[in-house]
Amino acid sequence: MNLAAINAIVLFVLAIPMVMKYRILPIEGTPYWLFGILFILLVANVVVSLFSKERRLSYICIFTSIAISLGGVLWTSMVDRSRTAPALGVHDIILQQEAAMRYVIEGKNPYKETYFGTPVESFHYADSTGKSAINPALYHFVMPPWYLILPFLFYFPATSILGFFDGRMVLGAGMIVTVILLWRWFRDKELGILTILITALSPATVDYFIEGRSDGFVLPWLVGALFALDRRKWFVSAVLMGFSLMSKQTTWILLPYFVGFLWMKRKRMPLLVTASVVALLSLPFFLWDAGAFIESTILYLSGNSATSYPVSGYGLGMVLYELGFIKDLHAYYPFLFWQMLVTIPALVLGFRWLKKTMKISSLILVYALTLFLFWYTSRYFNNSHAGFLSWIFVLGTMRYIDEKS
Repeated sequence: MNLAAINAIVLFVLAIPMVMKYRILPIEGTPYWLFGILFILLVANVVVSLFSKERRLSYICIFTSIAISLGGVLWTSMVDRSRTAPALGVHDIILQQEAAMRYVIEGKNPYKETYFGTPVESFHYADSTGKSAINPALYHFVMPPWYLILPFLFYFPATSILGFFDGRMVLGAGMIVTVILLWRWFRDKELGILTILITALSPATVDYFIEGRSDGFVLPWLVGALFALDRRKWFVSAVLMGFSLMSKQTTWILLPYFVGFLWMKRKRMPLLVTASVVALLSLPFFLWDAGAFIESTILYLSGNSATSYPVSGYGLGMVLYELGFIKDLHAYYPFLFWQMLVTIPALVLGFRWLKKTMKISSLILVYALTLFLFWYTSRYFNNSHAGFLSWIFVLGTMRYIDEKS
């Protein structure tokens, strides 16, 4: 099988919709010469992959095409926003991240403050019925502390050099890191290229990435932790896992498998490293106001807050709403019952398979399956969550194939 040629066609198919749907330079009208360069790269990649075994030229075509399509679109979106309105073409989590950073600079607790009077308030929000409603994000900063702290490394240089900061700068850098990690990870480089293409340009995720959904923030830390774990860099993996846990609650479901994997490998000291990273990042905010921190990062998502995240998305919650078992999308419902009903058996079976194989691909796939079951039976299973799951299933499946090769 000529996987190189398949990769060339996949790149062609995924890159073209990007440049046709979005602008790829922050000027009025994308210049036709840039379209020409991209078309030449895409066609040249197909020709080289079919008629030559020399791969260096093909790799140049691939990575340059990704930079033009995804990189150009992301940069254009950020520049356009800086020139017009703060809520233009961006998700409200980016608006809230930036507002939370300003609160920290002002000495205010971002987990305690509300976000009325910030750009978050200008973001149009509608519930799952399509009716306009008060955005619940105005009451809580849901993200763990690393999502708040890391962007400061970009904030000060960006505002000094460019005159503006956009939270998606972190996402762009994270995607570059993710691509590099995937390139180094796979023994079969063509399989690695296919994984990179699907990760960077997948229709299931790319729109959400461009608008700044937080799933893209956690990805490099998660991939880095798994890559280091596969290479037996136990302490590096432990540190990156700590950052991953403090990036988004998405990775909390991975923690039992991560702990179990290291425990079965008789590598227990790295677990203290992970715990130390989590404590170092979370304790300052926990001690600042424990109630506000817990309510925003845990209770808000589970429906146990007076201003909780509503039932939404495409999961069991909306099925129960359609059937009439849930009357109010904003009211509490015991989703924990359904979550425990499906995730506990998944954990048991997942650990059995992981113990039998002790492969990183098994770790990734049982995590993906358990996360799906947990998410689907939660209050919310949104479009970007399905996209994130596609990332993880792709990574696990490709690693499984690479391990077998």
